Amino acid sequence: MTITGLHHTMLTVTDLERSTDFYERVLGLARFRAIPDDGIVGAKVIFSLPDGNFFAIVEHAHGDSCTFDEMRTGLDHISFSVPASKLENWQKRLREEGIRQSEPAPAASGELVIVVRDPDNIQVQILGRRP
Repeated sequence: MTITGLHHTMLTVTDLERSTDFYERVLGLARFRAIPDDGIVGAKVIFSLPDGNFFAIVEHAHGDSCTFDEMRTGLDHISFSVPASKLENWQKRLREEGIRQSEPAPAASGELVIVVRDPDNIQVQILGRRP
């Protein structure tokens, strides 16, 4: 048996509307579906990615209101890829949106990456993928 790929990643957020705005408006992700809270698993927004995978966020009605800290066990960061030739355009777009960002730096793969934080302080990387 072999794992053939990654289907989706889902992050827990403290404010679904605020985080949806960040991922949809700021990062330009395409909303695939919104699922209301059924009282058990929380309200979700699912975004479809051009590679056929999905990225989702969920707000649990009884979740805590702590902001994210990658030093705790669990998620460290999420990394979205863009063509390397477009990384500079992303820097400009994020500046225009008032989003603080790092300077481009080499990622472990050797490609350049910029780092931003979402509304819950989750580290989001924009990685310039070379062809």
